[in-house]
Amino acid sequence: MALKLDVRIDLCRILYELVTTHTLELSLFAKCCVTLARMLRREEQLTADDIAFDWRQLYDLTHDTVVPKVWQDNPIQQRSKLKCIVELVCEANRFFPQSAAMEVLDELLPKIQFNSMDWQAIVIQLFTLFVPTARAPTGTSLVTSGAQSTDPQRWLPTIFSLWTFNLRMSVFDAYLMNLVTTLVLEQQGQLQLTNEQVRFVFASGLHFFNLPVSRSAFTLPRSVVVSITDTTGFFRMPANGMLPLKEERAHTFARFIVYTVHVPETLELFEQLVQMIEPFYHPSNNGSWSSMLARFLRYLAKELLQRSRAEAAEDCKVPQDARLTRKMRRRFVVPVRTLAMLLLFSKGEDAVSMSHSTLKHLAELEPDMIFRPLLDTLYTAVDSVTETHRMISAMRALAKLATTLSNFAHYPEGAQHVAPLLMLTLPGIDVNDPTKSYFALSFIYNLCHNGVVFDELVATGDMPTVRTASMEEDQDPEEPPELDMQQIEWTTRASTAQFEVWIDQYLRRVFALMDNLSSSLDSSAGQSTDIKLESMAAHATELVLIQSGARYHPMVARLITEFATSITSLSAVGGVSKVVSAFAGALPELALANLLPRCCEHITEEVANGVGQTPSLSRFTRSHADTTLIWYASMLAALTESQDGRPLLKYKEQLLHAIEQLVDTCQSRHVYSVGARLLYNTLAALTRTAPARGRSVAEDVWNSAEFRENHFRYWGRHPDVADPEFAIEWHVPNADEVAFAQELMRRIVEPRIGQLSAHINALAAAREPSSADSVTLHRLLVTLRFGIRGLGGMAPPPGAPIPDDALIDALIEGDDANGMPARRRLGLPVAGGYVFAAGSAGQIEVVDIRRRAAEVAGKALEFVEQRSEGNVENSKAAILLTETAVCHHATERSTFASVRRTWDYGIDGFALDSSHSIMPRLYAERRAQLTHIARQLHNTRFVGAAESTNSLAAQLARLCLSAYSEVRSYAVSALDNVMAVAPQSKYALVPRFLDELGQSADSDPERMLGALRVLDTQPMRRACLRDWRFFPTMVLALCRAQHEDKPQVKKAIRNTAVVQVMHVTAPVEPAAPPAQVCEMVSTLSGSGVLLDAPVAASRAVCVERYDATVTAHAQLVDALLDILRDAGTTWRFAALAGYYLDQLTTVRTPPSPRLARTLAELLTSDLLLFRETSVLNLAQLLGVIKRRSKEACPDIAVAQRRRTLSCPEVIQPEADGPVADSKAYTDLCARALAGDADAISAPFVDNPAAGWLAWPTTAKAYIAPPAEAVEAYNRIDSASQAAYDAVRAELFADGKWDAIARLFAVEGARAAENEMFGTTRAQLFTQAFALFGSALLDRAWAAIEALAHDHERVSAQRAASELVGGLLRGSKHWSQAALDAMWARLVPLLDAAFARLRPDTLVFWQSALKYAFARRDPRRFVPVLRVLLYTRAFDPQAEAPFAEAAKLELLRIALGAWDWRV
Repeated sequence: MALKLDVRIDLCRILYELVTTHTLELSLFAKCCVTLARMLRREEQLTADDIAFDWRQLYDLTHDTVVPKVWQDNPIQQRSKLKCIVELVCEANRFFPQSAAMEVLDELLPKIQFNSMDWQAIVIQLFTLFVPTARAPTGTSLVTSGAQSTDPQRWLPTIFSLWTFNLRMSVFDAYLMNLVTTLVLEQQGQLQLTNEQVRFVFASGLHFFNLPVSRSAFTLPRSVVVSITDTTGFFRMPANGMLPLKEERAHTFARFIVYTVHVPETLELFEQLVQMIEPFYHPSNNGSWSSMLARFLRYLAKELLQRSRAEAAEDCKVPQDARLTRKMRRRFVVPVRTLAMLLLFSKGEDAVSMSHSTLKHLAELEPDMIFRPLLDTLYTAVDSVTETHRMISAMRALAKLATTLSNFAHYPEGAQHVAPLLMLTLPGIDVNDPTKSYFALSFIYNLCHNGVVFDELVATGDMPTVRTASMEEDQDPEEPPELDMQQIEWTTRASTAQFEVWIDQYLRRVFALMDNLSSSLDSSAGQSTDIKLESMAAHATELVLIQSGARYHPMVARLITEFATSITSLSAVGGVSKVVSAFAGALPELALANLLPRCCEHITEEVANGVGQTPSLSRFTRSHADTTLIWYASMLAALTESQDGRPLLKYKEQLLHAIEQLVDTCQSRHVYSVGARLLYNTLAALTRTAPARGRSVAEDVWNSAEFRENHFRYWGRHPDVADPEFAIEWHVPNADEVAFAQELMRRIVEPRIGQLSAHINALAAAREPSSADSVTLHRLLVTLRFGIRGLGGMAPPPGAPIPDDALIDALIEGDDANGMPARRRLGLPVAGGYVFAAGSAGQIEVVDIRRRAAEVAGKALEFVEQRSEGNVENSKAAILLTETAVCHHATERSTFASVRRTWDYGIDGFALDSSHSIMPRLYAERRAQLTHIARQLHNTRFVGAAESTNSLAAQLARLCLSAYSEVRSYAVSALDNVMAVAPQSKYALVPRFLDELGQSADSDPERMLGALRVLDTQPMRRACLRDWRFFPTMVLALCRAQHEDKPQVKKAIRNTAVVQVMHVTAPVEPAAPPAQVCEMVSTLSGSGVLLDAPVAASRAVCVERYDATVTAHAQLVDALLDILRDAGTTWRFAALAGYYLDQLTTVRTPPSPRLARTLAELLTSDLLLFRETSVLNLAQLLGVIKRRSKEACPDIAVAQRRRTLSCPEVIQPEADGPVADSKAYTDLCARALAGDADAISAPFVDNPAAGWLAWPTTAKAYIAPPAEAVEAYNRIDSASQAAYDAVRAELFADGKWDAIARLFAVEGARAAENEMFGTTRAQLFTQAFALFGSALLDRAWAAIEALAHDHERVSAQRAASELVGGLLRGSKHWSQAALDAMWARLVPLLDAAFARLRPDTLVFWQSALKYAFARRDPRRFVPVLRVLLYTRAFDPQAEAPFAEAAKLELLRIALGAWDWRV
């Protein structure tokens, strides 16, 4: 039931407030974002007239997430969070007020700086996300001027102005074009682009294709390329600072063209564009551009179709003068058709597929313009024998366009081509060419779904005069050609005479195909080419028989009966069974009458002769004597597979006798397995509630005289689902079917329970069971399993949903409700079409049988575990029986997936919308079946919390640790399904599997593999990640599992750990929701009562859980530190522990002193991996201490040095009024370089974008540091003080920096040419010098100086550059006295280092300066600039060219970082 509008609005507001103003745990945050985005997505349910959002809240959240600080959560977590945010912003954009556009521009324009790539891609993406593009709400008028302007025409020139700055960088082109295109789409009829703007968009679009005639960013002059700098790599950016926006450039450009094509300028430019790019569509002209050109063409046709349909709708709001006319559309189709025809026989498979989609979309609009030239080409290509690739492409094209071609109302001329094309495609069904065969069958399949009927019609009278249409007729796009309907109808009627011959030849080709494909009873390649081809042939054959006239049924029955009984080769049994199943599904009475008695007769005869009674458990070998019996038993099983129960009632006794013979008398595995499948098919047919297999029209229409005489007029005509003509019928079991099913249950299924139990008892008492006993056990297990599966539709699953309040106490001993994750599912079962209602006598009987079957399954598991685990086949059969007894109720996940694939095929082939109500009737039946199965799958989750379920799960868990890989595989799969339907069962199993990862005397790699496979299943993974009772144990078990050297175990550990590292989150302290949210919730509840008490109670529970989690978090960190400190830990597992520590170190929890001490100690470890782990984690930990100190200590010195100042104060502090341009700021830098003290002490603006294009109203600035020697971090957060002291003690220890210098200079033991500046190490030094100030420099200076003066070792220069780069960047908040002391030491060192640069060391110092200067005011580094400009001035007359070139290269780095500001 849909939510009321006021309720929907209130929920949206609540979720918006929670997402934007409240700190939520990551998984809960993602759920809120996804839920809100889904609610906003439905435009018909919520419009901009109903609700408006403040864009600023969402912008701040997005900006803080995409540009994180070093102390924030790991980028992996930020990335997943960012995806949710972007999805939400895309949906919320249309609810931003129109005036927000000017506010967004005011916010983002000052952040633009196109000649420096720092965060510019993010800014452009934020433009596309937050600038409102939706049409103004109903009844509002546009404000065309002022700061609150709502007219896009006012700010659109600004966007194009930005676009001209981007030097044709494709990333900017894509997003700016997306913004303009979205605006054009949303503002149809209101927005007018100038000719210059349209031409500019076309020029940018042409650049997308990267054609050899255009210039890309990679062909720009070097002087342009080197002026673009990018320093995002120096920061903790998620995915290199890019938002996770998926924009297809070709799609955006195509959409712009289509939605502006009503403008004459656009249409002319498009035709010129086609003339320019047409040579690149020729099959001989293949290159990197081919794929994008093909996609561009498909998007053009797709968008044209969507626009035409939208403008044809009754509720279209686009003004008439802004809509496409028929003349415009036909003129547009001509050039697109030309390009698509060129791609039809391209070399690339993707390009060919795109051309087919393009032609299909165009044919939906103007079929006469497409099919006339296309059919001439296809007839020639299909008839071609020597050019195979042309025939395959033609087959694919026919399959794609079949539905449009055969739509009589849309394209009457196509009906007369159906029969001839069917005859021509028959040679395409060729066993030697599976690809060609698949598409030929797809063509037939799609025709049938579109309503084509295979029945001969009478063409009365003489053939009308044929008026041939020349190809030139459709060159004039003014008017479509006139149709001679009399000629078309006569020709169509005459062509149907070929159907009888075609059906005969088609069936014979399908028989040959099935007979020669390599399928068999034991085929496990479920998705192999042969199996897919078999399935397509079976589906197409079934539809052909359904859609064929009654006059052909005797011929069909004769052909299929002869085929099914003329061969008995087991290599063809799978394919032939599919044909028989298709025959039975289409014509059930006819199929049963012709085949069932014959199959039963042969089965009785063979069994009477003793066939199939030799005990055998082999899967791959079978007795030759069993061939005939297996063949006819398989045919009989196929006959019952696609049936409903009514036709089977006539053959009740024969079926009962055949089933009993196969499952009671026969001892050959292949025989009784087919008999068990026959039992299941019969039970399912008798008890299944499902849509009845119908034809393309309702039965009363099919049987009407008008339809029989004119069925071609109904081809492609699909009524609305609500239309009575649609009339989908359902099979609901009647009393006779239920009685037959109960007889099968009581005669065959129920006795097997007692027989199996007795046989297990006998085997347990025997000293050594014989092979015949093992076969009997397997036969009983298999028969019972299929019998229990067949009973699924008779009764709903046992048990009922358990209230959350009573969940834990009833199910998990020793646990409380705080540790149990919330159940995210519907609270009640739904109607599932079961035979017996809950509580009825029939339901009680079925449930009792299933209960007893589950008990005997547990008994079988216990037996095979203790006495017969080496008998793999019996172990697998017992596991499958257990899984069936617990999980399978009327349906299973594989059935749902199979029906879903059919539905997805229809969405692609018929361009269906899954929520649309007009679709082919045959697909509507699939949709109804899919919905019904989904209901039954939902009900499967309510199996109840029976103790037997937990017991069976425990038994499966033991078999998951089996020494036999096949047994483990089956047990893991079964346990996965059991835990999915009974989630309470997994919590008692987690410790068992975690224990297997530990080192012990009886540690077994096979058991470890089984445990790791179970822990990697989705139910277990969720439990271990979200429940902190298990998560620490899981982490430590993985990090300590280094005792096993088997490669498979190591790989499994690595895979499991990677998943955990990517998804683990640190504890989040619960906070009460904002008062505004509480008020809205109270209003929404309708009670009007404040929710203070419930909120307080819930918060108390959350706080209790949080406290327990924090304790577990601290213990886990300590344990991981023990692993790192253990000398016996190998480097792989030390790295794993380090990765976990990186994820668990967060600003939300106080840093551990022991962690801080250990990381500082590991800086000087002898192992390289330990040092790298320490560098990464210690840098983050120091950032956390800094952040927590700023938040906890308002009077901290560093907080006093950051201000928000108005721009006049920043640009020209001594000016009285505003400054009009940025010249004053550049003058300020020049004065500082000249030594002006006032200029040097003016506020620093580190953002390089501020003032490049526009100055913001206010800017974040840093006042000049005080002269007195006051450390920036003179106050430390009390909770972080111990960690601070631990790091300080270690870093200030005697000899520490000498060791750091020695070891960090040894990292380059690799080849000298592979040495690289280490950004991670430089970030560590930045954090250390920033936190500990100049005192740390006193300790480290000797080491820095020694490294800088060591010019012989490349690695020493690299280490020195990292230290100096970190020092320059970390001294940002130092006092003036400390800075003066630093420069006094550093300037001579830099001068000396720069004087002795070599080609292999220059790159290190370039990187160091680039790292230090990134996003910093140039006046902070005046002494360095003086060294570069004056101390080491360029001398063009010098005799050392490299030395002078090095001076210019270093100076270029400074100019690249500061450009216009210096």
